[in-house]
Amino acid sequence: MSDGWAWEYWWPETELDLGPELAGQIKERAEELLRAAETLHITGQRYEGGSETQVAYVKGGMFEYLVAPRLLKLVIVSVTAY
Repeated sequence: MSDGWAWEYWWPETELDLGPELAGQIKERAEELLRAAETLHITGQRYEGGSETQVAYVKGGMFEYLVAPRLLKLVIVSVTAY
């Protein structure tokens, strides 16, 4: 993403346990959320607010994520497949 923003899983091995379809859905949605975060948190590293986990739903499951503007990251903290 532009301006140094990136997304990642809290546990790097998480993607290994996901099927390719769910992993692709999560990647697509995470990139959409990053574009929104870039717009909402323009100040980036100067951001002084807190952040709470949020939930995003995708085909085949859902995931909880945390936006960390000071780190320019969106971190996926848990994934639930259904």
